[in-house]
Amino acid sequence: MVKVRKIRERLLAPVAIATLAGALVLSSSANLRASDVGVRMGYYFDAEAFSVGMEMLQSIGDHPGEWYFNPNIELAMGDHTDLAALSADFHYDFDTSSNTALWVGAGPGLLIVDRDFADDTDIDPALNLLVGLGAKQGSYRPFIQGKGILSDNSEAALAVGIRF
Repeated sequence: MVKVRKIRERLLAPVAIATLAGALVLSSSANLRASDVGVRMGYYFDAEAFSVGMEMLQSIGDHPGEWYFNPNIELAMGDHTDLAALSADFHYDFDTSSNTALWVGAGPGLLIVDRDFADDTDIDPALNLLVGLGAKQGSYRPFIQGKGILSDNSEAALAVGIRF
């Protein structure tokens, strides 16, 4: 008998990858503004794993500085669990009337979890919920961001990074 989990992994992983690829194609569209790139490092609390990652930040919409597309990838390595998180996040920057941005957001993702004592790797679609704070101006803009990842292997993560 075929396990339901195996069917879900075989179907949902390609759908999640296609969603992320479509979002990246959308971000390269000519009507979007220039994008920034960034690097980040952080910690995944449930996996007890430190992470490194990279991202793109793309302003979208008619009002620059309000809505952003923020695809990113993070790789986390721990003593007993390794994971990769691929995300196609969107966030809204609140008007703070200062040089500091405050944002909340969400987006689809794909969470790949490998545990030392497991028989196989889990590949799960995910929903990311995030909140962040960072510099709005300058050549190098530091930020801090908290993220909750809702999936079969839900996670909470905290990252610090720099955009340029």
